Amino acid sequence: MKNSAVTLTLFVTLLAANSVAQTPLMEAQSEVGNDTQPRTAPASQTTKPGKWYGRIGAAGIIYHPDATVKAGGAPVPGASATVSNNVTVLFDGGYYITDNIAVSLMAGIPPKPHLRGRGSIAPYGELGSLWYGPPILSAHYHFLSKGPVQPYVGGGVGYAIILKKHDEALRSLQVHNNFAPITQVGVDYMFNKKWGAFIDCKQVWLSVDAHGKIGGVVPATARVKLYPTLVWAGLKYRF
Repeated sequence: MKNSAVTLTLFVTLLAANSVAQTPLMEAQSEVGNDTQPRTAPASQTTKPGKWYGRIGAAGIIYHPDATVKAGGAPVPGASATVSNNVTVLFDGGYYITDNIAVSLMAGIPPKPHLRGRGSIAPYGELGSLWYGPPILSAHYHFLSKGPVQPYVGGGVGYAIILKKHDEALRSLQVHNNFAPITQVGVDYMFNKKWGAFIDCKQVWLSVDAHGKIGGVVPATARVKLYPTLVWAGLKYRF
C-alpha cells in the first residue's frame, strides 16, 4: 500500500512537472507562430488620400489694364482704359495623376468688370461692361505629398467666354472670346486626409479685342490687356 502511494505520488509529480515544462514551450511556439502572421497596420496609417478633389472659395480679381484704341481706323494718341476689380466665388475640381502631379479645371460665378476711358478718351467716362466666364485648365506640381503643408506651382491655359455685354459710351459693343496662358502658385493646408484649406494665386495673361461706336457714331476698335491676377482662398476636400 505504501509503495503504491509512493508510486502514485511520483507519477503525479512527474505529470505536473511535465505540464509546467510544456507551458513555456507552448507559449513560445505560439509567439513564434504569431510572428509568422502578417501584421496589419491601423487603417489610419494605411489609407491614402483620395485622388479626386474639389475646392471652393472667395476670390479677388485684380486687373492690370492697358489698351490700344483706334477710331475711324486711325490710332488715338494717348488713349487707354482702366478696368474695375472684381470679387467673386470660384471652384475647381482636380485629379492627382501621381502623389505630386495633379490637374484641375476651375470655373466660377462670372465677374463683371467695367471699362472706363483713360488718357485722351477719359472724358467719355465708362465705355462699357461685360460678364465673362473664367474657366482655367492647369497642371501643377506639389512639392510635398505628406504632412499638413503642401505647396505647389503650375501653369496652364484660360479661356475668356464673353457672356453678356453692356453699352455705355461705346455703343454696339462687341468683345471677342480669347485664350490666355496662366501661371499659378499656392499652398494647401490639410487638417486630415480629406479636409483642408488653401490659398492660390493665378496670373492670367489675357487680352481681348473689342469694337463699337464711340458716342454711337465713330467706329472704334480696341485691344484691351486685362492681365487679371486671381487670388482666392477657401476649403478643399479629397475623395
